[in-house]
Amino acid sequence: MMRNYFLLFTLLGGLSLHAQFGIQTTATFNQGSDVFVTGSGEVPGFDYDPGVELALNYWFRLPKQRIEFLPTVYLNTAKVEDTDLRLNEYGAQMKVNIYPFDFLGDCDCPTFGKQGPQLQKGFFLQLTAGYALYDLDFPDDFPVETDSRESGFTYGGGIGMDIGLSNLVTLTPVAGVRRGTSQYTGIIVTDVNGEGLETLDSKLTTFYAGLQLSFRLDHKRY
Repeated sequence: MMRNYFLLFTLLGGLSLHAQFGIQTTATFNQGSDVFVTGSGEVPGFDYDPGVELALNYWFRLPKQRIEFLPTVYLNTAKVEDTDLRLNEYGAQMKVNIYPFDFLGDCDCPTFGKQGPQLQKGFFLQLTAGYALYDLDFPDDFPVETDSRESGFTYGGGIGMDIGLSNLVTLTPVAGVRRGTSQYTGIIVTDVNGEGLETLDSKLTTFYAGLQLSFRLDHKRY
């Protein structure tokens, strides 16, 4: 698993740290709509233990309205309940934060430096859209007949609250949901009787809650 974390951070290794970036860690609760089918009927798919997601983002905003954009890469990893299987989701998404109570705030400055009550200047609605690669990591003795890797578009939404700790650092509690639009377990598993179990409608829904730390090192602009 450490190898996967290293790959995630390498993806954003080119970000210039003199600008505006964020690090986010969240607890994830993954729900798959997997249904396996056999000649004798349908069999429920996988259940997942709570997982963890790590993400890195870059930040920019519109000049006159408080609409902020966060291109993001992330790794969501979770263990399949009562097994040695692990789901790894590698994704890239665009997050759009809309501040409804401070929409016309035109101060291009950190949350800490904005005027007004904390709720007004910090609360936002978040919309997300992106693309994810899914990889089910099976143990060597698991009866998998085909490649478990799939990919597809994602979309979602959430809420958050920016809490300015200083002009340099902002802490943001966030919560939301992400939904995949395509299969994430394109596999065929053989059961104990040698009968193939083919995956049907296998879309992944992820509920998440966690914290983001944002850093603004462009202090000459404010």
